[in-house]
Amino acid sequence: MRFLCATLVCCGTLLLSGCGPKPAAVSQADADKGEVSSTPETEVDAQPEPEPEPEPKPEPEPKPEPEPKPEPKPEPKPEPKPEPKPEPKPEPKPEPKPEPKPEPKPEPKPEPKPEPKPEPKPEPKPESKPEPKPEPKPEPKPEPEATPAAGVAAAVADTKEWSMWGGTTSRNMVNATTGINLEGLKPAEEAGGSLIFTQTLGSQTYGNPIVGSGYVLVGTNNGGNYRPKHKGDRGCVLCYDAKTGDFKWQLTREKLPAGRVNDWPEQGICSTPTIEGKRMWIVTNRCEVMCVDMEGFHDGENDGPVTDEVDTEKGDADIIWNLDMIEELGVFPHNLATSSPLIWNDYLYVLTSNGVDEAHLEVPSPRSPCFLCINKNTGEIVWENNEPFDKILHGQWGSPALGVVNGVAQVYMPGGDGWLYAFDAKTGDQIWKFDLNPKDSKWELGGRGTRNAIIATPVFVENSVLLAVGQDPEHGEGIGHLYRIDATKKGDVSAVTEDNKPNPNSGQIWHYGGEKDGTEMFRRTISTVAVHNGLVYAPDLSGRFHCVDFKTGERQWEADVLAAIWGSPMVVDGRVLLGDEDGVLTVFKEGRELKELGKIEFVSSIYSTPTIADGMMYISDRSRLYAFKLK
Repeated sequence: MRFLCATLVCCGTLLLSGCGPKPAAVSQADADKGEVSSTPETEVDAQPEPEPEPEPKPEPEPKPEPEPKPEPKPEPKPEPKPEPKPEPKPEPKPEPKPEPKPEPKPEPKPEPKPEPKPEPKPEPKPESKPEPKPEPKPEPKPEPEATPAAGVAAAVADTKEWSMWGGTTSRNMVNATTGINLEGLKPAEEAGGSLIFTQTLGSQTYGNPIVGSGYVLVGTNNGGNYRPKHKGDRGCVLCYDAKTGDFKWQLTREKLPAGRVNDWPEQGICSTPTIEGKRMWIVTNRCEVMCVDMEGFHDGENDGPVTDEVDTEKGDADIIWNLDMIEELGVFPHNLATSSPLIWNDYLYVLTSNGVDEAHLEVPSPRSPCFLCINKNTGEIVWENNEPFDKILHGQWGSPALGVVNGVAQVYMPGGDGWLYAFDAKTGDQIWKFDLNPKDSKWELGGRGTRNAIIATPVFVENSVLLAVGQDPEHGEGIGHLYRIDATKKGDVSAVTEDNKPNPNSGQIWHYGGEKDGTEMFRRTISTVAVHNGLVYAPDLSGRFHCVDFKTGERQWEADVLAAIWGSPMVVDGRVLLGDEDGVLTVFKEGRELKELGKIEFVSSIYSTPTIADGMMYISDRSRLYAFKLK
C-alpha cells in the first residue's frame, strides 16, 4: 500500500504527508525566513489582515547556563493496544489492502513530537535513551524576543544548506539561490553533464532530501542493500557526501512487531531529517525520536550517551539518544510515525503520530501525548500536549511550524481532529486554535465524508498562518479548504462558533476552497503551500496547481499537471518547481500569469519536494536520488 509522507510533503509526510525542513541554533529572527513582500491589493470578501507589529530589536541570545537536570516526571502508563482488526489501513491509507501497492506514498508529515520525557524504565532498551547522567545538563536556551524578518530580502533559507523540511522554521519553501540554469537537466543512471551524481535508494522513497554539514540525507526503505547484514524490510536513513554522492552510513531500524497497523510494510522512514552542525534528528518508523551523529562510525568514535548500539561498523549510524514514544509514552501510531522534526534554539518539536486502531473505530491511547517539546541535546521532554485526545479522525502525520508574534514564539501543531493549534513555544500554553472544517462537515471512513484531517505543514508568513486540509490519497478526491489565519489573536479563532454562527473573535483572514456554482474550487491536499511576492502557490491532490493572492485569497490562475501531486512547490529564482506522481517535474514561471517553462521527466513517481543548496538541486523519485549542478 502506498503511504503518505510529508512531507511534503511529503512530505509533509506526505508527505507523504506528507506525505511537512536547517541552520544551526536558529533564532526566531533568522527562523522566520520566507516572509513575503506582497503587493497591496483591494481585499475581496476577506477580513483585514493583521497589522504588522513594530519590530523590537533582538537582544543577544543568552548563553545556556548549566543547571541541574529537572526532576524526571512520572512515566505515563501506556494504554493497552487493541488487537488488530480485520480492516487495517496504511499510513494515511484508510482502508488498507491485503498487500502493499507498488507505489508508496509520502507522508508529509511531512512531517515532529516533544513532551516531558517520563522517568527511564528500569529495563535497559537497546539503542534507547540512557539513564540520566549525574552531571547537570543544559536547559533549553530561552528565546530572545525577536521579530520576524520582513520582506523577501531576508525571507528565505540559507542558500548553502537546506537542513530541515521547509528550509526554515516558518516552513515556507522559498529559496534565495539566484542565477540557476535548469536547461538540459536529464535524469539518468550514470552521471554526466549537469547530473553530478545519482544513487540508488530503497524501493519506496517518501522522505525529502535534506542538505547540511556537507551531507545529503534521505529517508527510505532497505531496498538499496547498502548494509547487506540487514536483511528484509527495514526503515532507513541514507547519508551521502553532498558533493560526490559517496555513501557514508545508514541508520537501520527494524519493523514494529504489530505490523501494518503501526508500521506499514515497505514504507521505510518517511520523516524528513533535520540537520544542525554535527547532529541529525529524525522520527523513525518505530515511532522513535532519535538524535544521530552526522559522522556515523566513520570517525571511529561511539558518541554517547547511547553506546550500546548493535550496529557499530563503519557504514552504520552512531546514535546519540533515542526517545521511544511507544514504550515510554504509550503512543499508538496509526500505520506509521512520520513527523519531520523542527528545531528552535535548544527545543525540538514533533507530532507523535498517535492515531486510531486498525479497525478505525477508536483511539487506543487517547491520553497519550500528540505533541512534544524535547531538549534537543538530551532527549528530555520539556512539555507535552495531549489534544485532541479521543477526537483523532485517523492518524497524525503532519509536521510543526514556528513563528514569532509580538515577541512571543508560537509553535503550530496540525491536529488529528482537523484543528490547527498554536502553543507558546517555551511553555506549551495554548494561545489559539482554529477549526479548518465547516461545522456541518462529517468524518466518514474511506473518505466518504466532508470533514478532513491535516497532512500538510503550516506555513508562517507576516503574522499569519496558511494551511490546507486533506486525507489519505487513497480516499480519493473531495472538497478541500485553504485558510490564511491571523496569528495575533487568542482563544478559539475559528470562522464560526460551535453553533455555526459567525465568530466575533474569528482569526480567518480569507478562505479559499469549498464549492462555487457547483464546482469544487479547491480539493483535498497533502502538500504544503509556498508564499512569495504576494502570491500563494498551493497544489491539490487531484493534480491542480493554484496561484492565489496572499492579501485577498483570490485565484490568479490554475494549472492541471494531469497527475496526482504529493510533494510541495519550491520557489527559486523566479520559478516554481513541482513534482507529480507521473514522475514529471514541471517548471512554472513565478507570477500572476500562468506560464509553464518546461518539464523534466524522471524514471518513477516523485513523492518528494526538490531541495536546492550550494548551487545544486537534489531530488528523489521513488527509488533514486539525483544531484544536478544548477550554476
